[in-house]
Amino acid sequence: MDLQTRLMQLRAKAQARGLAPSPASVPGLERLEPLRVGAPARGVSAAEALEASVEGTVVAPGLIEVERTYALPFEHGDVSIASGSSLAEAAKSVGRLSGAVSPEQLLFLDTETTGLSGGTGTTAFVVGVGWLEGCTLRLVQWLMAGFAAENGLVARAANRIARAGVIVSFNGKSFDLPLLKTRARLVGRELRADGLDHVDLLHVTRRLLRSGWPDCRLATAEERALGLERTNDLPGAEAPAAWRRWLERGDPNLLGRVLDHNRADLLSLVALLALLEHPTAREAPLLHAPA
Repeated sequence: MDLQTRLMQLRAKAQARGLAPSPASVPGLERLEPLRVGAPARGVSAAEALEASVEGTVVAPGLIEVERTYALPFEHGDVSIASGSSLAEAAKSVGRLSGAVSPEQLLFLDTETTGLSGGTGTTAFVVGVGWLEGCTLRLVQWLMAGFAAENGLVARAANRIARAGVIVSFNGKSFDLPLLKTRARLVGRELRADGLDHVDLLHVTRRLLRSGWPDCRLATAEERALGLERTNDLPGAEAPAAWRRWLERGDPNLLGRVLDHNRADLLSLVALLALLEHPTAREAPLLHAPA
């Protein structure tokens, strides 16, 4: 059996197990080198090896769940996240919401994707969500080990979104939520979010905080408003390459950093919302300008 035939057989097996995509399913993937299946030790499946690497749990075929909890109050950058009730009040105020908002209704949402262009060729391979349970902030991330896990990821994300009352995101109205709705349709599921309030902190930040800033990226908001500078952070723009590296080589090393980046994004959403409840003149000069 020649080498090319053997590589084709390995690719087919990996696709069947949900550990490799069809080249047509990701723009540019057909130009990558032939799949080199990783070598998890002693017969452990690739998903289980990835599970150990990112300290998560396999919850469906090829789908890994990573959970972290944070006891309130805690600090992120210079911002103290005091309580769920203060976050709920901030969401109601800055989101200009008419009805009552309870802490349990809030759902923080962020994704990491195979590209930033959107459309049916873009997939969310990480979905991160956060919600409040009493005095605890619970963050859950779902990571796909391959494309066959997308149905399970979408099902879990849709279930959590359906239980929310208010989504909090950063550019989620234009990108994250429409992308998840598209992916849900493509796997034959429905993601119901039309009746939910959505507080997109990108728009709130532009309205209240941006005066004098060079741009309105989340990283700029972290620096200018939260007093936060990330160290050893893998930029979100490098996340697609990290996932392709896993698909190509079975190398999970960068995926842990992708999850760290996504988790930091979620925490910054929470801190930014907390700050927006009562921003000072330093963070929000427009609010404190003389009438």
